[in-house]
Amino acid sequence: MTLKVKNVAKQSPGATMGIEPGDRLMEINGFPIRDTIDYQFYSADEVLDCTFSRNGDIRRVRLKRDGETLGLDFEPMRYHTCGNRCIFCFVDQNPEGLRQSLYLKDEDYRLSFLYGNYVTLTHMNRSDLERIVEQRLSPLYVSIHATDPLVRKTLLGLKRDDGLLEKIHFLVKNDIELHGQIVLCPGINDGEVLKDSLESLSPLFPTLRSMAVVPVGLTRHRRHLPEVARVDAGAAKLVINMVRQIQKSYLKHLGEPFVYLSDEFYLMAGYPLPPLDHYGDLWQVENGVGMTRAFLSKFHEDGGVFLVRLDRPEHYIIITGALAGPVLEKDILPTLRRIENLNIDVKVVHNHFYGESVTVSGLLTGRDIIDTIRGVRTGATLLLPANCLNHDGLFLDDLKPRDLAEELDRRILVLDDFSDLRSVP
Repeated sequence: MTLKVKNVAKQSPGATMGIEPGDRLMEINGFPIRDTIDYQFYSADEVLDCTFSRNGDIRRVRLKRDGETLGLDFEPMRYHTCGNRCIFCFVDQNPEGLRQSLYLKDEDYRLSFLYGNYVTLTHMNRSDLERIVEQRLSPLYVSIHATDPLVRKTLLGLKRDDGLLEKIHFLVKNDIELHGQIVLCPGINDGEVLKDSLESLSPLFPTLRSMAVVPVGLTRHRRHLPEVARVDAGAAKLVINMVRQIQKSYLKHLGEPFVYLSDEFYLMAGYPLPPLDHYGDLWQVENGVGMTRAFLSKFHEDGGVFLVRLDRPEHYIIITGALAGPVLEKDILPTLRRIENLNIDVKVVHNHFYGESVTVSGLLTGRDIIDTIRGVRTGATLLLPANCLNHDGLFLDDLKPRDLAEELDRRILVLDDFSDLRSVP
């Protein structure tokens, strides 16, 4: 495996030494280069003896840094994909006809290190583990789901024990910080199985820094997949009540709760969210653990310096999923409605694309928003949460905000949070 040069900056050390796009970097100071992480790790010295190949010819050059860069830009890494058959895999529950990237199942510890993706460690071998330790690829995010080998095999569709605990112990022993998650499937890895999983993992704290429990996500496209029960309000209450007792024990003995429930449990159960300090450093906020509380805390902090009035009358409609609708109505609208010249409402969009059991705003499609808003009072500007778009500005169904604006004949604004209203033209 080598690293292919994509671009070479003009007048850079790479350009001076004749490196060209298409060249492949093979070694630095005798170390093989497999990807950009290897490149970053082994290129820290001022002088680098590099081996490149060009059309089968080997060339060795000595590169000297010019400041922080060598002027080389590389092709993206090829990612390792997942060979598991998890009974709850969300990718397997996608309908046909979506863009190809939505069917990609990554299982790459490098993406876990770089972007916080969760990996099962199923196919990780000894050399992978040793590389993680050598290059200090920390923290990593691990999909654990259950520590009982039989239950884990059932959940991941494995034919044999994948040695999860042995791998985790190795990483923890070598001071690689880990954050684990359990996707809770009622009747399979809840109850005593969940207790046993946490009991076997808690001695690894604090290097195993946090454990998140999130409810299984089920769509209406589960054709030919094993039957899995959904987490409803009753199941959510049972999990909360059980985990609260476990958290109390860990607070006493570890000084922290160690295990954290995603916001969906509390919102489904109708229970109040824990305070912000319950979540520590929000280690798994991107996993929906503490996200709502952090959002509300920031909103109320901004309240003291929020807008007092708009320059002209405006009518906004906040678009959200079914889960967050009541939170916005109760905790956000009263503050926003104090802004002079602002008429603002919340509109819940039910997810017909995936099914109404999928309630988060991040999985809304452009078409469901269009169908919900069509016929609603014209002229109102739609406020979309940024998390319903990918990095290319696309909804799951490949529509863009401008497509909604044209079809609905109204202005669309995409907001990271409501403090962005201060800068709306």
